[in-house]
Amino acid sequence: MELKCNPEVAAHLTSGSKRAGVITECWFAGYAYCLACGSNRLEQTRTNTPARDYLCPKCDSPYELKSSVSPLGRRIVDGAYKTMMERITASEAPTLMMLRYDIAWNVRDLVALHSVFLTPAVIEKRPPLAPTARRAGWVGCNLRIDRIPVDGRIALIRDGAECDRAQVRSLFRRSESFAELKPERRGWAALVLAAVRRIGKAEFGLGEVYGFEEEFHAAYPGNSHVRDKIRQQMQVLRDLGYVEFVGRGEYKVVGR
Repeated sequence: MELKCNPEVAAHLTSGSKRAGVITECWFAGYAYCLACGSNRLEQTRTNTPARDYLCPKCDSPYELKSSVSPLGRRIVDGAYKTMMERITASEAPTLMMLRYDIAWNVRDLVALHSVFLTPAVIEKRPPLAPTARRAGWVGCNLRIDRIPVDGRIALIRDGAECDRAQVRSLFRRSESFAELKPERRGWAALVLAAVRRIGKAEFGLGEVYGFEEEFHAAYPGNSHVRDKIRQQMQVLRDLGYVEFVGRGEYKVVGR
């Protein structure tokens, strides 16, 4: 895989942001592949297609590309709040491809945010644009990357080196079991899984998961029974094969 973008494709543009968009989109169109199946290419959608920039010609899996010269942070700016929530509710959210490049147009990182982990809990509504703005009243959203477990952040390129495609696809498929859950329930399960991963131990206690209670409150401020939800989601993670219950509030991580 060639990890150098071609800036000449945007030589006619003067806007820095438009140049970056065209340059990285051109690279992605030439080298991206589907994570859900064996297709080694993606097809670009029509301009302004809501919440999806590319489709797999083999399995129709949708992808949306976001590029930046800055590292991936705790949150990223996304598009229209209403559109993204509609996609999530209908289980049609795209897998987000986060591309980071350097000032010499080398691709440094490419990370897939698995679509099953794009839930209402990670969508942060932004205030409407001011009446004086060109799109007055328009409401956008941020994506809370820190609420997505590491399972849903899959590296295709890391520090300027391509990752093994078979392993990338295997990691992507590992999370497909989350698709069996409805978006709201999936959001809770993903938050609890993210907490389990952050504990970082092969065996842990329920009390350690309770240590993230305030973060769960922040994601679901209307829920006053967070500990009950945590216990419930530990059962969900057990059924999905992520943890094993060993007794007396103790759990063991499975398969990772």
